[in-house]
Amino acid sequence: MVGEPNAMSRYVRLRLSETFKFKCVRCDMCCGTGPNVSLTGYDVVRMAKFLQMSWKSFLRAYVNVIVADIFVFMSIRGEHGKCPFLHYKPSGETLCVVYPARPLRCRLYPLVVESVKPSHVYLDSFCPGVGKGGEKRPPERLVKHYVWELKTYYSRLTKLVLEEGLEPLQALENLLEALWSESEEKPDWANLDYIESLGAT
Repeated sequence: MVGEPNAMSRYVRLRLSETFKFKCVRCDMCCGTGPNVSLTGYDVVRMAKFLQMSWKSFLRAYVNVIVADIFVFMSIRGEHGKCPFLHYKPSGETLCVVYPARPLRCRLYPLVVESVKPSHVYLDSFCPGVGKGGEKRPPERLVKHYVWELKTYYSRLTKLVLEEGLEPLQALENLLEALWSESEEKPDWANLDYIESLGAT
């Protein structure tokens, strides 16, 4: 994301100790203008369970699965430039129908994590809520947990492909099935109250 051509003007680098002003103004810029939110298996399991769907049904309904060489990635599938989970109240106010289980990237926005050793994050200055509201710091616990999910998920997926020799889609299916089973043991990552306790931007 930060590698976009206009990144120098759009994204502001922030240390985790720095403050910034942000208040969500409930516009639909982030989820109504071409969703490209990447997902980990943890995101998929949380959202599928929240919607009371199997992970397979969730993938079929809402996810783009992209194979690039031998690696596989997932992202939310938009329709006419809008996230499928973006709804509107009769007043016109935006509403996320998976809000408690929304992807961690959405929880962090307008902050973007671009490293698995995050001493800093990037602030999307194009977001209309930036510069509004009171001073706040990046939610460090959420950033660290998100990094843990990224590292753990992609390490496990890569191992299945590179060490066990599975084809990318088979590796993805095996890992999602494993995460689904693990979620039944109620680990922190599957507990929406725990995720909520990590904060949000």
